[in-house]
Amino acid sequence: MNKVTAPTGHSTDTREQLLRIALGEFARHGIEGVSLSQIRQLSGQGNRSAVHYHFKTKAGLVEEVVEFVTSRLDVFCRQAHAEFALSKPEHKEWVRLSELIFDPFLKLFASGETGATCIQFLSRLTWQTGEQGQRFLTRFFNPYMAVFSPALHRLLPHYSEAQLRFKIHLAVNTAIHGLADFSMVMHDEGLLPLVSQADAPKEMRRLFHDYVSAGLRGN
Repeated sequence: MNKVTAPTGHSTDTREQLLRIALGEFARHGIEGVSLSQIRQLSGQGNRSAVHYHFKTKAGLVEEVVEFVTSRLDVFCRQAHAEFALSKPEHKEWVRLSELIFDPFLKLFASGETGATCIQFLSRLTWQTGEQGQRFLTRFFNPYMAVFSPALHRLLPHYSEAQLRFKIHLAVNTAIHGLADFSMVMHDEGLLPLVSQADAPKEMRRLFHDYVSAGLRGN
């Protein structure tokens, strides 16, 4: 058995670098489309055991990337929970409650290049890794949405618990995939009047929430 040796250089920095490279490559090409060897080469690591030393296996690396992504999304999700706990009157209104629930995805996306890559990775995770990816996401999103479930049931009493749960899953997917495909906006000349106006970010946020909340609410 070949002995796995520690990579040269600062171990923590190497681990972080490999993690971020893996995130970007998985987001662009899918988990199955990227090898550990490619990740190592892109990092400039000469030690062929670098990735194995830090993450053991590809599955271990994927799980660490998921943790990296969800920990960043969790910052905004915790903010939404804290805001909801204040029991503000506006959160008894459907549109404002929906905005509160789905704003964490938008905030992560708008937080910078890494945040946008995190959203793109989550989008890949929903369909490219089958049950493994779906289990990762369910483990994270179910506790987050459970906090809002009683309020959603009060506002949408005509749906059964199972029906509403199904629509919540669809709404989460819609939010993630919609943001992941946002680059399409920049290639549509017909949208220039919208993206070039002074309050474009605010207006696009409003339209994003209008679309997601309408799908969740139904007729």
